Amino acid sequence: MKIYIVRPGDTVDSIAESESVSAQAIIYDNQLSYPFPLAVGQALLLQNSTPDINSPEQTENRNLPTALAYSAYVGGYAYPFISRWVLEQTLPYLSDLFIFSYGFTPEGTLIPPLLDDSFMIAMAKSFTVSPILTLTPFGPTGQFSNYLISQVVNNEIAKQTLIENLIAQIENRGFEGVDIDFEYILPEDKLAFVNFVRDIRTAINALGYPVSVALAPKISDTQTGLLYEGKDYGLLGEAADYVLLMTYEWGYTFLHIF
Repeated sequence: MKIYIVRPGDTVDSIAESESVSAQAIIYDNQLSYPFPLAVGQALLLQNSTPDINSPEQTENRNLPTALAYSAYVGGYAYPFISRWVLEQTLPYLSDLFIFSYGFTPEGTLIPPLLDDSFMIAMAKSFTVSPILTLTPFGPTGQFSNYLISQVVNNEIAKQTLIENLIAQIENRGFEGVDIDFEYILPEDKLAFVNFVRDIRTAINALGYPVSVALAPKISDTQTGLLYEGKDYGLLGEAADYVLLMTYEWGYTFLHIF
């Protein structure tokens, strides 16, 4: 298995020829749609290819630690309406499956997805992939609500209720971690949100599982805009076990894999 980065002038056929794999395998493994356009910098999964050990990439990799040269952490977000066939085809390549998503009320009561996600938890575990509960502040319209964020991160009772609900989901349904995906956080809630992430991490770590936080990709600490001003990268990096950069802000291509 190899990850190929698309270069200028590449086509599916030219990559297939140069990498000694079939064009159909590239199309199938990467779920490409006709007429199979490629973008420079796009990552393609190539299977059953034999790397050229004298290539610059391989020469450089030989000088890197094994973990950096050959291993990758891969997660993907998925809704409960995902096709079981698509999920089955994708899970062998994932480390975590981020199940999207769980909302909450201003009082901190967790709101599960409208569709049953039990099959996603079971399928993930059958492939030794960790099912992760994705927590989002979705309001009645199904959009991100900074009102909900303010209500919970600034209210200790509501926050504790939400934490208890998260613990119950993990213990009763088999989730193996929590991902906090909050967007449009108000600047005045920046520190309260950091404390919120830290408190959830403390509770979930006690169960033996990690907590991540999804971040819009800032290019500077002073960047303006609701996606950025309410998130302190440094403090959130300390508060969570790890962070996810939502780089689809730089170019959305339907499938979000990191």
